[in-house]
Amino acid sequence: MPGFLSRLGGGTMMHAFPLRAPFALCLLLFAGVVGAEKISIRADPWLPYNGVGSKAPAGYMIDAARLIARANGHTIEYLNLPWDDALVAVRRGDYDCVVGAAIDDADDFMFPQVSWGKSQNAFWGMAETSWRYTDISSLESVRLAVIVDYTYSDELDAYIAAHADDGKIVVIKGARRATMSAVSNLVARKADVFVEDLNVMQQTLAAMGMTDRVINLGTLDDLTDVYIACTPAHPRGKQYAQMFSDGLVKLRASGELQKILDSYGLKDWAGTGPE
Repeated sequence: MPGFLSRLGGGTMMHAFPLRAPFALCLLLFAGVVGAEKISIRADPWLPYNGVGSKAPAGYMIDAARLIARANGHTIEYLNLPWDDALVAVRRGDYDCVVGAAIDDADDFMFPQVSWGKSQNAFWGMAETSWRYTDISSLESVRLAVIVDYTYSDELDAYIAAHADDGKIVVIKGARRATMSAVSNLVARKADVFVEDLNVMQQTLAAMGMTDRVINLGTLDDLTDVYIACTPAHPRGKQYAQMFSDGLVKLRASGELQKILDSYGLKDWAGTGPE
């Protein structure tokens, strides 16, 4: 140590004192950098909840997550992965969170205490079709399009599995444009019916200019809470879930949440069902 001080101009205390304030400042700045974390989020595109990678619109869940992260000194890294791959990778701790998850999707994940949205699946088909969904048995007379690796409800998932090889199930692949591909299959008569979330389908049909041609033929289930959900593999998962829970409450109270939702033509889901 004496050699180090002498190289700075001498070994006396008088020469050492002036270095303390700048050194302490550097430590504080370094601590700030260490505390700022890049929170990695992965999911397949599911607008209006979450969009396509870095393209606009990002989706209201990503917009809200970014505001909350920024308020806590962090940033968000959001990229797309097929849904099953995203769940596996986040469960393993490779990434921090997924968005658009129901508790049944990954009940071992760390979830916020408050819902980040409501989802409800419906059956969709061409406006001229006379078919309407009444119960699972009514699907026997149509070819049903589903997205690869998606789960819907226990009853529908069992139906899909039972008919996987008899031509009644049309599997849609391609993580980035799956919903649009499904609509194209309806138009081309390669499928009769497609099952998809109400908000997602309405957003897709509006973007495609198809709101009058493809219509809702009946809902599958009740409203389901959906969330940003974080890794169970690392303590930060629980910390992020709490941060996102507290942050959403603050966004709602300040009016910022509704401002975000307005840009997607959505209303706040609070009070629309049990959380």
